[in-house]
Amino acid sequence: MKKRVLLFACLGVTICLHAQTDSLQKLKDSLRTVTVTATRTIKDVMDVGRSVTVISGDQLKQAACNTVAELLSQQEGIFIVGTGQNPGAIQSLFLRGSENYQTMIMVDGVPLADPSTDHGEIDLTELSLADVDRIEIVRGSHSTLYGSSAIGGVINIITKKNYTPGVHLTTSFMYGEFGPQTSVFDENMLVNYTFQNGLYMTGGIYRVDDKGLNATVDTITHPLPYQMNPDRDNYDKTEVFTKIGFHNSKWDIYAEYKNTIQNSDADASAFNDLKSATDHFVRDFYTWGLAYKLSNNLHLQYTGSYSHDFRAYTQGLDTVDQYGDVSTENDLFIGSSTFHDVKLEYDYKTSQFIVGGGYSNQSMKLSTTSYNSAFGTFTDNPDTVKFQQSTTSAYVQADVNGGTFDSSFRAYNLLLGARFTSNSAFGSNVSYEINPSVKILKNNLLYLSYSTGFSTPSLYELYAPNKYGDNPVTSYTLGNPSLKAEESNSLEIGIKHAVSSSLSVTLAWFQTTVNNHIDYVALWNPNKPIDSLAYGDNLGYRYVNLGQEMTQGFEIGIFLKPIKNLSISGNVSLLTSTLKYNTSNVDTAQTHNAQVQIYDGGTFLGGSGQSTNLLRRPGTLANASITWKPLKRLAFNVKARYVGTRYDAQYDNNLGPYGAIGFANVSDYTLFDASVSYNFTENCSGMIRCENILNTTYYEILGYTTRGRSIYFNLRFSL
Repeated sequence: MKKRVLLFACLGVTICLHAQTDSLQKLKDSLRTVTVTATRTIKDVMDVGRSVTVISGDQLKQAACNTVAELLSQQEGIFIVGTGQNPGAIQSLFLRGSENYQTMIMVDGVPLADPSTDHGEIDLTELSLADVDRIEIVRGSHSTLYGSSAIGGVINIITKKNYTPGVHLTTSFMYGEFGPQTSVFDENMLVNYTFQNGLYMTGGIYRVDDKGLNATVDTITHPLPYQMNPDRDNYDKTEVFTKIGFHNSKWDIYAEYKNTIQNSDADASAFNDLKSATDHFVRDFYTWGLAYKLSNNLHLQYTGSYSHDFRAYTQGLDTVDQYGDVSTENDLFIGSSTFHDVKLEYDYKTSQFIVGGGYSNQSMKLSTTSYNSAFGTFTDNPDTVKFQQSTTSAYVQADVNGGTFDSSFRAYNLLLGARFTSNSAFGSNVSYEINPSVKILKNNLLYLSYSTGFSTPSLYELYAPNKYGDNPVTSYTLGNPSLKAEESNSLEIGIKHAVSSSLSVTLAWFQTTVNNHIDYVALWNPNKPIDSLAYGDNLGYRYVNLGQEMTQGFEIGIFLKPIKNLSISGNVSLLTSTLKYNTSNVDTAQTHNAQVQIYDGGTFLGGSGQSTNLLRRPGTLANASITWKPLKRLAFNVKARYVGTRYDAQYDNNLGPYGAIGFANVSDYTLFDASVSYNFTENCSGMIRCENILNTTYYEILGYTTRGRSIYFNLRFSL
């Protein structure tokens, strides 16, 4: 394994997938892309004292990726479960070892969450590359500017809006196969008309139709009559979007609507297939914004959004469980959220100052869940329940450059920021950031960042009414209204070193600690020894503040252009992660003095400290890419990705009185991809891609299949 990691380190990468061009000027532009997410001001990437990645529009075209998740998984420090699985599989993102819900996903500066899920996180399958102008990634705690969930970092997906006057048309088609009897069709069309006065209108549609694999691993070679027969899991998605806006030297106004509809065949769990089970998801997403240039130095910006989504899980009448019973199940989860943010920016010489505030509200509804079988009908949840929480916040930031006072101090920069947050569920929080940096010579930046963050408990974690104890009357609810927000502190030290236009290196070391980690636990009778617990002693399952997450890592990226037509890029990320528990940290008001069994691992919390590894966090990630352009219109690309060993969850019936989640090791793997692209004309191009060339058998998580050798054909036309 060390040899493979060393190979990737030698190949290296820079900030992101750089546009592979012949022009040195374009190379410089890719290294010095303007970013707004890291500081919420227009700033050169090389001047930002944080680990930042900007993926430009040109890079998006050349990245040879089907989805946002595939593109993000090639960036340093990011591991996404579901990227290589059957299309439609849930995609969960882990940035620098943080939990999936601890990274904020944004569209045009507006948070995109899903209040209807257990932890409020979104499934990345919802996102597409249609209408995307660029993607900005900021790593590390960033709640000062963005509030809750920005512990691991922030990913901002920025859509297109600035066109030259006239008609613009973009269409793309993709066909692929990723296994026997599989197929995927991908169609995208975008039309824009921009008037001479700055008014523009855009509309588009994106469609995916997939005939997939059996998403679960089939461990049954010859199924018995009472065992389920595995079936193929299909997936389809339709995304319709429209935008109208106006842009000139003073005004930037827009309003956008996006409707997403997804249908995917579902399974019960890892290794556990289901027939005629479907997951239907719909989101209506409205965003709007206004920016006004009051003067050359004073800028006002307002952004807002409204989102409404629902997810319906249905298990059909022909579904037979492992006992041979025919049953139905119907679950409906509805989430809605509103968001408003106002920001005032003042630029004074070489410094920028920001003051702003915002308001957000989330609500969630759960409908009745019923089971019909030979044993009768059962109802788990009340008929309909609704939860909600609101957040009000105010923030300030001063990005002070030494050149404001004396040109001889222009190399020195100090960013200071703070945010006050008041939440209707958990109370208040103060987060802050201290970020000094210094330029050593012209193209070298040394920086240090200390920032804090927080993550609000989800509505489900706070208020879920389910009771799963042995006695429903005395059992505790799954939701815990006394939950505190998870709070983090993050330290980062890094350097950005542009040796020349043909070589750049980025290095970063980070350490993040998250207190008040929210855990899922089983509560047991406190008056019995653990080895004597039996039926009647389980008091229920609950979310409680219990542990402390600790992650630490190192990231390196290198970009090399040894000759005019050859580019080499890659990155390596090393991570260690630990989850610590201690009885003294437990709030007995949340556990009611019961004995606490940690469901992940199945151990009972003892008097002394205990620690475990965090699940699904590879210790090593590495990516490499080589691009060769023998002709102006022709390009060849080879990519490799290495994912190190990690722990995953696997149910173990022998853990504790009723069983729990055991830890199992998942092997490392290396994947190789290749593509060739050709520009037939200035407006028409084609690409052939082959993924997992060696047809490697691997697992992202246990119990779910991954795609084998795959081939895709892309055709793109623009006007």
